[in-house]
Amino acid sequence: MRVRPLTEADIRTVVPILNEATPERPVDEEEIRSWLVAPEIELEVTLVENDSGEPIAYADLACPKLPPDRASLDAQIPPRVLETGVASEILDWAEATALEHGRSVLRAYVAHDAGLVPFLDARGFRPIRFNFHMRIDLEASPPAPAWPDGIEVTLARAGEERAVHEASDEAFADHWDHTPHSYEEFLHYFVNTGDNDPSLWFVARDGEQIAGVCLCTPARAGRPGMGWVRVLAVRRRWRRRGLGLALLLHAFGAFWARGIRTVGLGVDGENTTGAVRLYEKAGMFVEHRFDTYEKELS
Repeated sequence: MRVRPLTEADIRTVVPILNEATPERPVDEEEIRSWLVAPEIELEVTLVENDSGEPIAYADLACPKLPPDRASLDAQIPPRVLETGVASEILDWAEATALEHGRSVLRAYVAHDAGLVPFLDARGFRPIRFNFHMRIDLEASPPAPAWPDGIEVTLARAGEERAVHEASDEAFADHWDHTPHSYEEFLHYFVNTGDNDPSLWFVARDGEQIAGVCLCTPARAGRPGMGWVRVLAVRRRWRRRGLGLALLLHAFGAFWARGIRTVGLGVDGENTTGAVRLYEKAGMFVEHRFDTYEKELS
């Protein structure tokens, strides 16, 4: 067994490994490439090969600027090779690499009840949080949204990207473990991507102020034909007035008009603003659960 850095030439080979390891969260080549050039983050990416030189597992370790003590592990190990020792190899690599980068806390994100969980437990990781991927299968045109008084919705205007980013970041500021993302990161993940579609960027306005945003893409990476709500954010001043539900129904209507019948999103399972209940009220259900594990390194 050999651990080596991932190269550009490996991307096509590694996609099926990731999708076999975590079919709940499919990826494609473009998404992997976006990880490799993400701004403001140190990323170590590795492959594990068997003695025949065949790639059998993938892992990356992200060391963002903030918070400076943390590293995040994404380990993708197909179930068929879990008992070969590859899990221990990857966890050894992740802990050593995190320490080399001066990190004292290591987190790992895994599908709930994934085969890696017993290995994390044995290494002293503990679960600290969970989140959901939720889905709706539209069987009829969704109901028209009921907009709060004084609110109108438009598409994002040309040159408004920074204002949209600031509104979104502010809306998430009081969420668990929020770390502000720079405008450069926002451009990388939301604007300079092949699936960016400005006709699915909806902005709720109260006069000249942005009250909330709903940023969508017409295709989920690895799941063509599935619309995805990437961001649904309502700033604190405009909460508890039905604006989040109205934005979500508006997005459903836009997807319906395009012939897209399945829509998904991700949400913190312990969200304190009632997001899970809101999405269930709109007709969504939990499709998959993902857990966050954490370990203090020494």
